[in-house]
Amino acid sequence: MLTDVIVRGTARVFVACYVCRILVDLASRRDPVSQRFARWCWTIGCIFFFVHMAAAFHGLHGWSSAAAYDHVLKRTQETTGIATGVGLYVNYAFAALWLADTVLWWRYLNWSERRIPYWVTQATFGFMMVQSTVVFGPPFWTPVAVSLAVAAFVIRSCHRKHHR
Repeated sequence: MLTDVIVRGTARVFVACYVCRILVDLASRRDPVSQRFARWCWTIGCIFFFVHMAAAFHGLHGWSSAAAYDHVLKRTQETTGIATGVGLYVNYAFAALWLADTVLWWRYLNWSERRIPYWVTQATFGFMMVQSTVVFGPPFWTPVAVSLAVAAFVIRSCHRKHHR
């Protein structure tokens, strides 16, 4: 029971941190204070993501990759009808990407202004947030996640047209 609370709680925190960073980006705030706030949100989110993974591996899977793979396979099959646990390895890659992006942003303070790394990272994050919400979240979150993803895209598109 406590493990479930920790796993879900840490997921909520890292998603909230991700959303805070996206909101700063959508507002096109490039001043130092906004960027520092966004970088700290990103960093705290990354830390909570690793705590989330550790809590899940420890409390739910007994530090067994095979058990984690089976869990992902079962949930993916229940949700999509496709029996695959490959999402576990995608999650490992996602963790590496978030950590690398966080380290690079602290090392190079203008890192978030580099277009290609930024958009590759944000496309990956958007996909992962929607996918993990669909597979692991409660059923009512699926339409919420999809709606938020579409809304963010529309807001960003409108904002770009307005500033041209």
